[in-house]
Amino acid sequence: MIRPIPLLAAALAATMAAAAPAQAQGAAMRAEFAAPFEGASQVIVDGKVWSCAGTACTAPGTDPRPAVACRKLARKLGAVTRFATARAELDAPGLAACNQDRK
Repeated sequence: MIRPIPLLAAALAATMAAAAPAQAQGAAMRAEFAAPFEGASQVIVDGKVWSCAGTACTAPGTDPRPAVACRKLARKLGAVTRFATARAELDAPGLAACNQDRK
């Protein structure tokens, strides 16, 4: 006799394990800075709550215009050395544009 509960549990565990990396990344934005922040903090930029610690800030969700989001963040917090969303990462020219009117 086949027990459906253990088989169902095993199938569910395998499905969740396969989905975990995608959920762990999620739709988020991450910015890295040259200088570290003193302590952990949160800052609101363009209606998004960015959580900052060390030399990085993250925000849930995404932005259809990552270069614009990066520029707004740089204006408020300083030079951005890396900016990435779940879909893309800014290249060197994109980061140069991001930092052109920084704090």
